[in-house]
Amino acid sequence: MGTLSRPFRGSAPAAEGASGTALAVAMVVTLFLTESLAQILLPVALEASGVRSGLLIGVLLALAQGLGLLMAPPAAVRTDRAGRGGVLSAGGLAVAACAAGMALAAQGAPVWAWALPLAGYGLARGAVVTTTLAVVARSGERYRTQGLNGAAQRLAAALAAVVSVSLLAGSGAGAAGPGLWLVVPPALAFALLARRVRGRADRDDPAALTATAGARGGYLASLRMLRREPALQASSLINLNLNTVVLLGNSFYPIALDVPADRLPWLVLTLLLCRDLTSVAAGPFFGRVVARVGLRGAVTVSGVCAVAGLAAVGLAGSGFAGAALGAVLHGLAGATGIGATNLLATGEGAAGGTGLRLAATNHLNGVGMLVLPVVFGALLDLSGPRGVFLTGAVASAAMLAGMLALTPRARTR
Repeated sequence: MGTLSRPFRGSAPAAEGASGTALAVAMVVTLFLTESLAQILLPVALEASGVRSGLLIGVLLALAQGLGLLMAPPAAVRTDRAGRGGVLSAGGLAVAACAAGMALAAQGAPVWAWALPLAGYGLARGAVVTTTLAVVARSGERYRTQGLNGAAQRLAAALAAVVSVSLLAGSGAGAAGPGLWLVVPPALAFALLARRVRGRADRDDPAALTATAGARGGYLASLRMLRREPALQASSLINLNLNTVVLLGNSFYPIALDVPADRLPWLVLTLLLCRDLTSVAAGPFFGRVVARVGLRGAVTVSGVCAVAGLAAVGLAGSGFAGAALGAVLHGLAGATGIGATNLLATGEGAAGGTGLRLAATNHLNGVGMLVLPVVFGALLDLSGPRGVFLTGAVASAAMLAGMLALTPRARTR
């Protein structure tokens, strides 16, 4: 694994390439706007369409969130070598088509009719998310770009929260299904932006790539990387921890609050904005945080904030103040964790393609995103939202312990 030391003043920035940081950040905003809109609206749309079981909702969400595990490694092998722009553009179109399918399924279709568009969405996002993060990793100066990446992801989430909650507050839960059409425009915008990816952001240096080819080769190579490199294992745990926090916030904040129905949408919006705007404000300072406390310190900050935030929501019961504190802490977790996980996965001098290394971190995350929605859905039926958030805090604490055990200590220059 390459050096994971702190950045230092006077270091030469990485070559920016033809794509540049601005294009990479714009792609992140449009992609994660689609992600966040779908994640907020899907549970409400499923319930409004007649799916009453928390367990079944969890299973359907798992299709959308976890199936990407199947697509990420073969997509990474191809795009590292042959170029990312074309695959990303096609993936954006596929996401748009599947979102349209979900919106149609919400118009009174039986439960099984959701399965195909949800599975297609999950497979498409698996190829697109990892490949987009590879573009980010190869655009601009590493620490600055990763800080902007984290801020852009949470800005997109904040925009999605405003749009979704305004829709639901104005038109009721029944609007969630038709609201899935809102996922289509940003997915199409992403597909158009992806066509402009050029230079070093589009593909890796052939000399840095292994001889891996094909889907089977991609799976085996990424699994070997994950098994051999503690930094990739740490990155995987950070990914899973952050996605757990976001999943619980987007899908379970509305259930956790015991407030009058007319106030609920605006209180949920306030919580989501507390979380996401905290990340937007703190994200650009990520490089300074790493310079002061090192990458391992940033990992610690992210993990502690994630655990404390989930515990605050769970211990507060249905109280708004505890949920607001948890939301701010989750914003800080995202601001430090998003950059840290990508830097661990794509350290300077790391062997193998950028996309394949990022895909290697998705194995654990993909399995977790298949399993955790089901577990949390079942817990919701058994113990209510309090049990969901407290169990999430325990799981997050276990992941933090693993992160710290696996994150390499910084080397000095």
